[in-house]
Amino acid sequence: MTKQDTPVAEQDVRMGRRVNRKVSVLLTEIEKEEVPDRLLDLARELQRALNEKSDGRTD
Repeated sequence: MTKQDTPVAEQDVRMGRRVNRKVSVLLTEIEKEEVPDRLLDLARELQRALNEKSDGRTD
């Protein structure tokens, strides 16, 4: 897959920041609860994937 060189609209960037902030808040809340380790690992993996997507990286 090739990286797109088109600039990201400012609105999209702000939306990405809001989503990442919400994900971070939710992950923090999940970490406070007693949850199975596997579920916590999946939540962290989801956050990493969202961060990579917002940074323009894909695997």
